[in-house]
Amino acid sequence: MREDAATLEILASVAGVDDQFLRRTALDVIRRHRHGRELSAVVLSALGDPSEYVVRTACEVVEQWRLLEAHNLLLPLLANVDAATRQSAIRALGAIWVDADFPLVFRIYEEDFSTDVRREAAWVLRQHVTAACSRTLFDAFSADELARHRLWACEFAENFSGPEILPLLSRLCSDPDGHVRKAAGRATKVIASR
Repeated sequence: MREDAATLEILASVAGVDDQFLRRTALDVIRRHRHGRELSAVVLSALGDPSEYVVRTACEVVEQWRLLEAHNLLLPLLANVDAATRQSAIRALGAIWVDADFPLVFRIYEEDFSTDVRREAAWVLRQHVTAACSRTLFDAFSADELARHRLWACEFAENFSGPEILPLLSRLCSDPDGHVRKAAGRATKVIASR
């Protein structure tokens, strides 16, 4: 790949052509280009592209580059009609997270009709759990049908909770999933020993 200014000009030009697949490819090359960050404005603009393929690729660039300037441009994508685009936007938002994102992503976890989108939201919430939101996440995840989420609830309890959570953890000590039972038992021992 050529690394000169002329290449960047060509990439910026291709990112604006009519063909959505060429625009998407241009973004992908920009992401990998050593000086691609010089075209951050092209990436930000692509978040509003009419093609979902282009938008999702722009989200991937935001995620990889941790492009903070994209934060407010990602927020409308959380309500996009296309589930794959919502999922990409959540993943990108997770890379440039601010604490104010918690209610938005938690609402998606609770309400989105797509299982994949809800699971992506859960993953991002887990990555950004704090003491302030740990109880909310424990309450939601401990009742989740997915065993992995119940296991994460045990981790939240172990890391952030006090003895008041022990009665709720006792329910998870008899969970149908062995990994959840083990995590609940470990969390119970850690909390009881504090």
